[in-house]
Amino acid sequence: MPKPKAAATPSHIYLLLGEEDLLVEQAITRLLDLLIPAPDRALNLDVVRAGEIELADLITRIDTLPFFGQRRAVVVKDVDVWKAAEQERLAAYLEQGPPPSALILVAIDLDRRRKLYTTMRRVGEAQEFPRLSVRELPAWISARVKQEGRRIDPDAIEALVARVGPSLRQLSLELEKLFSFAGSEAKITRADVEATVSRQSESTIFMLVDAIGEKRAGAALAHLDDILREEAAPYVLFMIARQFRMLLRTSVLLQRKVAPPTIQQALGVPPFVARRMVEEARNFSPSEFPGIFARLQEADRAIKTTGHPRLALETLIVTLALPARTVVGGRS
Repeated sequence: MPKPKAAATPSHIYLLLGEEDLLVEQAITRLLDLLIPAPDRALNLDVVRAGEIELADLITRIDTLPFFGQRRAVVVKDVDVWKAAEQERLAAYLEQGPPPSALILVAIDLDRRRKLYTTMRRVGEAQEFPRLSVRELPAWISARVKQEGRRIDPDAIEALVARVGPSLRQLSLELEKLFSFAGSEAKITRADVEATVSRQSESTIFMLVDAIGEKRAGAALAHLDDILREEAAPYVLFMIARQFRMLLRTSVLLQRKVAPPTIQQALGVPPFVARRMVEEARNFSPSEFPGIFARLQEADRAIKTTGHPRLALETLIVTLALPARTVVGGRS
């Protein structure tokens, strides 16, 4: 008489969404450590990109039983490149029941109205990793330093973010350098940061918007050239617009003679960011902001309709970073 089949181990299905790629990669590592022992991964782990594999092939891999192990896993990156029909097809497959292999889908974002997203939320687990705000960076840095059994001074955190910018990946790399430099010292100081951390932020959006605010058009264009190798034009425009909204708020508060600590509280940013906002807001009179926001709207339309997003951003940046006497809306 044949033995009854053992009950199958339930598969695990995960959806990882977000722009913080370092946090997403760390989440993938944690899940794989949970799902598959490292010695079994050579035969039981597939990592693919959605745009480089046919959906039929992907489903075959998900539908495959493990080789000499308890579980297989398939990691699919860039899921947001799939068209609606491909998403629907995978969702329909997953609704038939748990597949033999664990499935980890990774995307910057997915349309919440589509079936794949709702199905993944229903049959699996969704984790989201949005970009950390500048206000959240100090806590992340402190936690990372604490993992090493060390401490870091608040002004060292300010200096680190000012030099590196908001990229968690770059911050993590620079922290590793700081740990090596500090040696057996338990505390990391501002002097340590200034001695070891290069100004990587000069090629980041963080520094681009500062260069605009400081009326350094040449520097802003140089930063833009570097940024567009990594970031899409709409995101760059979003960050520029966000900066000018903060500058407008700061300008209004300065007109009201509000004290710097209150400005920091109103903006909801760390002290070094508030200080920078105050300095840059003095470069713009309140009467200039309507013209600035009109320019931002023009750039948004140009990016969406002309097919020349770089030119639209360059034109915007040159206009905004002109000296105050010639900037749009300013007095000649």
